[in-house]
Amino acid sequence: MKKILLLIMFLYISVFSFSEKFFGTFDAKLHQIKGDITVDNMSGAVTISAFTYDGKGSDVYIILSKDKNFKDKKKISKKLKRAYVNEDVSFVIKNLDKLMDKGYNTVSVYTQKYKYSFA
Repeated sequence: MKKILLLIMFLYISVFSFSEKFFGTFDAKLHQIKGDITVDNMSGAVTISAFTYDGKGSDVYIILSKDKNFKDKKKISKKLKRAYVNEDVSFVIKNLDKLMDKGYNTVSVYTQKYKYSFA
């Protein structure tokens, strides 16, 4: 009986210990950006809760980058062409866990035109 319980515990830990969720909040610089970020590396889901953006930036995307180094960025959204007020937005990124292993750990609202992060 003890062996069966140990096996069940091992399987439970093996299945559920690899899924990690990471949480953050935008550090807004411009355009009234707000929102709480949740990243689930196993499902590839990036969710921004209560996302606010005034829509006035030019050529703006939500991106992943390495420690705020925008040279090696990955766009995860289509161009943001409108304002958002306390909306929930979600993206599923293929191979997110591998990107995170390569150092992609920052979600930003970024203007491609001016090469600057708004948040």
